[in-house]
Amino acid sequence: MYPVVLGSPPVAPPVPVRQWQGMSITWTGSDGSVWDLTDPDGGVVLVRDGVEGLHFPRIEKHTTRSRAFPGHRLRGWQTNARDVLWKVYIWADGTNAWLDRITRFFATIHPENEGIWSVQVGDRPARTLRLTGVFDEPHSYDRDPTLRGWQVYSIALEAAQPYWQGERVRRGPWESPTPVGFIPEGGGPEFGISSSANFATAAIPNLGDVDAYGIWWVRDALSQIELGVGDTLIRPTFDLIEGQMLRIDTDPRNPTAQLGPAVDDTDDFVGDDVTRQLGLQDYARIPPGASVPLHVAAVGAGAVMFDLTPLHFRAF
Repeated sequence: MYPVVLGSPPVAPPVPVRQWQGMSITWTGSDGSVWDLTDPDGGVVLVRDGVEGLHFPRIEKHTTRSRAFPGHRLRGWQTNARDVLWKVYIWADGTNAWLDRITRFFATIHPENEGIWSVQVGDRPARTLRLTGVFDEPHSYDRDPTLRGWQVYSIALEAAQPYWQGERVRRGPWESPTPVGFIPEGGGPEFGISSSANFATAAIPNLGDVDAYGIWWVRDALSQIELGVGDTLIRPTFDLIEGQMLRIDTDPRNPTAQLGPAVDDTDDFVGDDVTRQLGLQDYARIPPGASVPLHVAAVGAGAVMFDLTPLHFRAF
């Protein structure tokens, strides 16, 4: 007689219980799709154990030592790119459904195009981190996942800009005062007076953990434009006409200026690169915990706004 071994096909584990009770976690992929990583019914769940990237980033301290004193002297520090590690449980009812789900989810991760990891805790606004795929994590299949309809994957990602972004703070829009008629009605042609004096003064706080740099928005007909953070002024070398919008990003990682058609929602703005036309400018940082005065001066009927996104060490 030959030995007979009886066995049953592997049974998929139950759908994982909700891993995160006190927070909302979503992933907006590089393809624009949105995934709730805390909802077991969605088929892709971020496993709680082993997640990396929510806490402090790695920093590198620059120091010098001397025989004249113990220890060392701190000369500065720099934050490295943030390493992120996920473990995701992907499941579906049936082979084809599972294949479709992993295909759609893995299509959201790209080595160059960024996705957005969002974490919201309690009543605080969500914080976000922009990620790209690293693709250096090994994976081995101990069983055929297409038969059991589930698998746990380790996914390595990276945040080139390592800080968690907080809720945007916006000041403005500011507009010049309405021109006052210079000649009484009926007494001849109407003229108006537009002053080039400041038509906006305000302050903006930085609620983050590190220095932040803002974005200026200028729209419609304006000339003799001055945009200031503290004592540092930006003076565009060209005027705007009605229907145009100028976006000036002062982040030293990629200082840029774009000019295009004006839009009501700045998130929809698309413009041409006019960084070279803007000329050489000085851009001011806004230190953490500080509230810095803003200065706006221009001539015309347009408007100006200023955005600041605070940067945080941690997701919460």
